[in-house]
Amino acid sequence: MEKLKELLRSTQRACVITHRHADLDAFACGFAAKELMNKLGLQAFLTIPEGLSHEVKTFLNKLNINYDNSNNCDASSDLIILVDVSTYAQLNEYREVIGGKTVVIFDHHEVHNISPALAVINPSATSCSEVIAEVSRGLGVALSSDTATLLIGGILSDSGRLSRARPETFEVMAWLLKLSGRDYRDIINAMTEEISFSERMARIKGLLRMKAYRINDYIICLSNVNAYESSLADTMIRSGCDVALVASEHENEVRLIGRSNKRILEKLSLAEVFNGLAQYFNGEGGGHAMAAALSIKAKINTNTLLIKALNNIEQKLGDKSTRVTI
Repeated sequence: MEKLKELLRSTQRACVITHRHADLDAFACGFAAKELMNKLGLQAFLTIPEGLSHEVKTFLNKLNINYDNSNNCDASSDLIILVDVSTYAQLNEYREVIGGKTVVIFDHHEVHNISPALAVINPSATSCSEVIAEVSRGLGVALSSDTATLLIGGILSDSGRLSRARPETFEVMAWLLKLSGRDYRDIINAMTEEISFSERMARIKGLLRMKAYRINDYIICLSNVNAYESSLADTMIRSGCDVALVASEHENEVRLIGRSNKRILEKLSLAEVFNGLAQYFNGEGGGHAMAAALSIKAKINTNTLLIKALNNIEQKLGDKSTRVTI
């Protein structure tokens, strides 16, 4: 906390940036970081590289929370605050804003290829929202009702509705609920959303393209789509895959999203797998043991990328895979 206070003393303007695919946890963490900086006397702005997700918009609308996205970060900021960002690949064009500026990171993921002046990282926390809530409480800063509500939503979202909570999670939740002044049931209900047609179609296409491989008692699933990669990967995990790898091609890059379940956690860390892939393909990737992302600024066939990822997993598990067929 003392190092954070020291950095803030020499700062006038802060730029808070979330990762480009900002889910409810990332947005809530960024929203709270902006308010925290404002209450500590800094002029702060929040930027989400690819805008609000459907999940975030639904949550905001149902709870009548206002968000002004007109004040974006620019090069005049002397402090860059990254929330839920584990690699530069998650920042799109905003990585140019960082330059040689002072960087502070709030996260619960292991960070790669970023050298911050301060990293406030708690890998045992359920979410980035939990981390920033702990920091705010530790600094004695009472957050607004809307911000506390968003952080509750972020924690619920990333913790699987508290199925992965630790004792400290419930302590933070109790503090946030008092600040929010809202009925807990209203927050839970606001997280229930109707999935858009385009997302449902992406899931269906991805499942139809899915290939499954068996390594001992583990099932590794590969697929590709053009959008909603994370949504598809989560669906694949819920369908029974121990590891879900989803590749996608974009105009100037190829992306890979990975998810895994707790069952394989003792044997495999996706962060290690994706670090190896980043080195092999000269890309940028990172994350944590059960969720990771990779970006490659080159024209690479998605099937080539997926098979290489499968080979890396085979090496980690110490056995060859066999294709699962009907």
